[in-house]
Amino acid sequence: MAVDLGMRPRLLHLLIAAVFALTAAGSVAAWAGTQPPTVSVHVQRKLSVTGNVHVSFHPTDPLPVGGYYYAVIVLKPYKHYTKKSPPPCATSSDMQRTDYGYPHPGHPVQLALTPAKSPAGHWCRGGVYTGAIYAVPQPPPCNSSYPCRSEPYEPPSPCLEISPCHIASGVVAPAYFYRYPDGLPTPLAKGTRIVGHFQVRF
Repeated sequence: MAVDLGMRPRLLHLLIAAVFALTAAGSVAAWAGTQPPTVSVHVQRKLSVTGNVHVSFHPTDPLPVGGYYYAVIVLKPYKHYTKKSPPPCATSSDMQRTDYGYPHPGHPVQLALTPAKSPAGHWCRGGVYTGAIYAVPQPPPCNSSYPCRSEPYEPPSPCLEISPCHIASGVVAPAYFYRYPDGLPTPLAKGTRIVGHFQVRF
């Protein structure tokens, strides 16, 4: 069969995407049958209510091809505030723009958490936040745009046009999926698991 030379780059792109998809799909199926162990999460020592929170951990179980991690923290019941009258400070990390971290052998995964938008513009003073590390067994919903901008998505969509495809920011949970003080949100991507818990105290 004759192939138009002008079409070769496009065909190669599609072939690479198909191979990546099949590999990732097989890895996700294998991941679904195993229970990843809990990771030990390190939170930076010096915290500021106006700064980001940096956490790191060493993965103890490999993710499937293209899999990634992200973190979320949410405020525990705080002073006299209620769901109908939440505090003016940030009641969670910003779930609309969250680091996606990829594991690299011998190196910790490092993630930064920024305060969600709030009238005060910072974390709650004296507040205690409960946090979790989420492990997603397939690539994020990347395409030719950067950063990745939405979940859920049809798996898998390889980050073929993102360079380097190591850290991307994207939506992990719409704001309406969490309301103070409901606790940690349910992940959107299928197969996602919580592999570590931690606390942040300001």
